Amino acid sequence: MFQTKYTGSTPENPVQDTVFTNISISGAQKSGDAFDAKSGFGIWVNELPEPGQGPAVGSATFNNLRFSNNFQDIKNTTSTFQLIIN
Repeated sequence: MFQTKYTGSTPENPVQDTVFTNISISGAQKSGDAFDAKSGFGIWVNELPEPGQGPAVGSATFNNLRFSNNFQDIKNTTSTFQLIIN
């Protein structure tokens, strides 16, 4: 999960210069409990985190990314964070 802490409406430390290579993500499944809506994602760019945080800001690059057996591979509904999948 990617998320960003905010001071007021200003994001602190946006994600940048982040590259993952040869990554496998598998088995992310729904939890079936109070956190069910926030579960089951291989990669989740959090659009509405906990208090004091806002939508994730920045970008991350994944080279040779493989998914298997996830409820949903990627969730990114933000306009503030870019996932680059190569």
